Amino acid sequence: MVSFTLFLTLFASGLLEIFIPLVLGFWVGSKLGAKWTIFFIGAAMWVTAFVVRLPINNYAAVWIYDNFSGATYIYLSIAIPSFTAGIFEEGARWIAFRFAIKDHKLENGIMYGAGHGGIESMLLVGLSVLSTAVVVYFYPQTLTTAQLNSIAATPEWYVLLGVWERLAAIAFHLGMSVLILQSFRQKQAYYVGVAIASHFFLNFTAIYAGQWGVIASEAVTTAWGAVALWYVWATWKSYKAEMAAAPVPKVPEAPAPPTPV
Repeated sequence: MVSFTLFLTLFASGLLEIFIPLVLGFWVGSKLGAKWTIFFIGAAMWVTAFVVRLPINNYAAVWIYDNFSGATYIYLSIAIPSFTAGIFEEGARWIAFRFAIKDHKLENGIMYGAGHGGIESMLLVGLSVLSTAVVVYFYPQTLTTAQLNSIAATPEWYVLLGVWERLAAIAFHLGMSVLILQSFRQKQAYYVGVAIASHFFLNFTAIYAGQWGVIASEAVTTAWGAVALWYVWATWKSYKAEMAAAPVPKVPEAPAPPTPV
């Protein structure tokens, strides 16, 4: 039987992983003035990228299993899904800013990142953790003894670590969204290459570090998220300075009223 404290931890973690992105969206909308439409575009593009790359990853996994072994098998098993994440997720961001989001204000890049990273947190993690909490506590008869024992042995801190990991991942998505947006603002294509490479190395290093334990893996994710968040902050400071220095357009003076005779 799963303890009540573990149930509460799972339930609270699931709710946080669902509602933190929404709170972030409300904050960006109210403080920066970005529209919710951008959030939903970001969410839709993540789902599209996920649906496209999922069968590719599955096919690649079977191909690797059939043709490789040892260290090569391990490296390819990590590298290929990491590569598809970089190509398709950053490609989805580029498509969104090229065709769907014409206003390339930095505020819109941040809101897009909240939606793109937020829907991943909600669908891929939050709903899963929340449903696990409900099933193991209220409907344990639907699970096998082995499944119940495995979940019951999970420490509460391990569950909360998942919330931290989502925060770091969302921070990373904010950074990548701003990076892709900057490719349009600065008219420099290399920003897209940097985003693809960053996404690849985040996934590869975080998964590879898992061999030393979950703490090592989450430390890597946190480091990438912190760098991405710093990039957003630095770009925002530069953006605001640029806006403040921009000349204010002059309003033509109204003609003087005719002098009465």
